[in-house]
Amino acid sequence: MAPSATEHYEHAYPLGNDLEAKRLRNQHDVIKDAMGGLVLAPVDFSASPLKILDSATADGTWIRDLAAAYPDVKHEFIGIDINPAEFPAEPPGGTTYQVHDINKPWPEEWAGHFDFVHQRLVLVSAGARQEQALHSLGALVKPGGWIQVIEATNELPEGCGPVMHAFVDVMNGVFKFMDADLKLTDQIPGWLKGAGFVDIQDRNVPLKFGAQNPDATLAGQGVFSTSAAAGGLGKFAQTLPQGTISLPAEKLDTLGSDLDKELKEVGGVYPLRVIWGHKPI
Repeated sequence: MAPSATEHYEHAYPLGNDLEAKRLRNQHDVIKDAMGGLVLAPVDFSASPLKILDSATADGTWIRDLAAAYPDVKHEFIGIDINPAEFPAEPPGGTTYQVHDINKPWPEEWAGHFDFVHQRLVLVSAGARQEQALHSLGALVKPGGWIQVIEATNELPEGCGPVMHAFVDVMNGVFKFMDADLKLTDQIPGWLKGAGFVDIQDRNVPLKFGAQNPDATLAGQGVFSTSAAAGGLGKFAQTLPQGTISLPAEKLDTLGSDLDKELKEVGGVYPLRVIWGHKPI
């Protein structure tokens, strides 16, 4: 059976589970700082227990961070990911993890079940099924609940160096190979409206890496998470059919180390867009 788009995406960063988990934790901190928090949707997490789904949860860092912010409220968390290797061995009470591919049908009992659904940087992996995958995810939100989706704009602002541009070009080449819509952040608001959501809003959130970030800790975390991703992506890109990626093999070999050097010296900016909507009662 041919691999699905999400399975291609899962192998796009072949770093090993421990390194990938570290990369994602560092990335999480940079995103949280840039957003000014974990959630921009106007959800009250302090009042009463909510049912919360984190799609593409990895090792559950987002869940643990949100739970720690509201220790007196016993929310019910479910985290799903296509790769169970990073799931916590002993999740705390009220938190469960399940293997799931966002391109596959969700459990029937989850339809209209969740007060808040969160998904970050994985919708692109649905390939040609991005809209269907978002509609399926939205169907899990109960009336009165909220959804928040975060994806990259796949465009860089002025001031980024040539290696950062090469990194994004390679990513876009991989996404094109998966039949993904590179402009999906422009499409998501309309897709959410088509899925029945209202009060749809969005905000652009630039991630600042290396020399562009005034916080030394976050600067280093951004360099590590981004250069590690670039190194893994460079290896994966060389497994694709010839001509899929324009960057020469010798440049793909050193993409991670080259980006590490550039980010430390001149920094980089990577724009995300946070989009959220409300399902009417």
